[in-house]
Amino acid sequence: MTFLKNIFKSNQGDEEKIPPKDTEKSIEFGIGEFDLNDFPEQDRNKSFYFHEYNKPDGEWIEIDEPICKIRIGEMSGYRYKSVNVIASKSGVLEHTMKKGDSISNGNVFYKLHPKGEYKNENSTEKFEFKEYFKSPNLLLSQIKWLVSDGDYVEIGTPVFQYSSYYSSQELINYSKKAGFIHIIDVQKVAYFGGNELKYVIRNNDEKRISERFINKPSIIKDEFIDSTIIKWNKVSSRSSNTEGVVTKSDDLITEFLFSFNYIDNNDQIVFHFDPKQIKPKQFDKVCFLFENGEQIKFELTENPVSSKNHLNEKILEYRGLITKAELELFANSNFKKWKISLVSDKREILGGEIGCDAFYPKKNNIQIVIKKFASEYIDLVKETIPNYEPTELKQAKPEKETIADFCYVYLMHDTSNCYYKIGISNSPEYRERTLQSEKPTIEMIASKKFPIRKIAESIEKALHNTYSEKRLRGEWFKLNENDIEHIKETLK
Repeated sequence: MTFLKNIFKSNQGDEEKIPPKDTEKSIEFGIGEFDLNDFPEQDRNKSFYFHEYNKPDGEWIEIDEPICKIRIGEMSGYRYKSVNVIASKSGVLEHTMKKGDSISNGNVFYKLHPKGEYKNENSTEKFEFKEYFKSPNLLLSQIKWLVSDGDYVEIGTPVFQYSSYYSSQELINYSKKAGFIHIIDVQKVAYFGGNELKYVIRNNDEKRISERFINKPSIIKDEFIDSTIIKWNKVSSRSSNTEGVVTKSDDLITEFLFSFNYIDNNDQIVFHFDPKQIKPKQFDKVCFLFENGEQIKFELTENPVSSKNHLNEKILEYRGLITKAELELFANSNFKKWKISLVSDKREILGGEIGCDAFYPKKNNIQIVIKKFASEYIDLVKETIPNYEPTELKQAKPEKETIADFCYVYLMHDTSNCYYKIGISNSPEYRERTLQSEKPTIEMIASKKFPIRKIAESIEKALHNTYSEKRLRGEWFKLNENDIEHIKETLK
């Protein structure tokens, strides 16, 4: 059996903060298997707990390196007594316990594996390699990243520069593997604790993209008018309140947000402008340029309206139709620049290469965010909207609006209790099916189509007022045969 040397220490709190007392004694352990007889007799009646590993799971342990720490007895504030387990051979560390786990005879509190045998081994030869900061007592006064999140790096590429809190000497961390870099916390520039994961390098960038750039939709369904609205609570952002992709102008003065929404039964592109920075007007233009040379131009057919965003900040919002071909261009081509043309002011604003979010501050990630967002919007609309028809031509908007403006007043009957419902809907047949799915005893008695919703609302209100004394709740009434005949006559 291979054995491990162990140092027996009395600690007051963290070893890094308060030096241990001089009560060290060497004892021997089996390979990660707890044996009470390895401890001094005076400690054998105490409880034993696993405290912490000195290195992350899958990391290489050298001979005479500390593997982990076992706590003896209960903690009193920050005071505790512990033993450090020291390796007598090299190997890949496997974690088998969590902090605070009780330990008794026969428990295995770690394992060491030969190189290449442990599935979680952190090796440069695998698909991904994790780089940890391995100096637990070193405070960093400053970290300067020398690469961007998502960059491809070669072996030996300088990744970040740092300096010790206690020294002005500048140190460099170099890449040990070639691949795409995933910086764990892109905003952390001041401190790394012991064994803290700094970054991951992978053979491709797909995992970073799927983990980092997450889009969360807000789907609002109104069955009364058979309508679905798709907006966004979060778009690939560190913040949970970002409704679209946000970038800056080249001069860093203007912020510009755009999003893909489904509103009024159409695909729409939505622009948010900060009125403190810019106030576009009717006939101004927003143009998008792609690396393949193609362009998309949106003319503001009306003035943007005053609104508020998720953060309750005042914005100017504009919505315009976007076609299937335009959405596919956003989804499949690399975005290059945007341009806002202010016709009345006779000036243009260029931007799109600088992001307003810590997750995509630079061009490479802005391009990824836009393509992923457009692709997921296209898929979401197809899955969510029944009989979805994308906009082929922007001239199709007036026709869809005219159709959507028709509205019906209807009378329905619940045969199980003889109650009657007086309501309005753009599609009374759909409304009938919806109610029947909840209660099969619902049936349509009469309905009448009106050219605009306002007329239908006025008729519905008149009927509700006429039979207000017979109202049960909401739109449900207890009517007699004469009432029913009168309403049917009204809805002929």
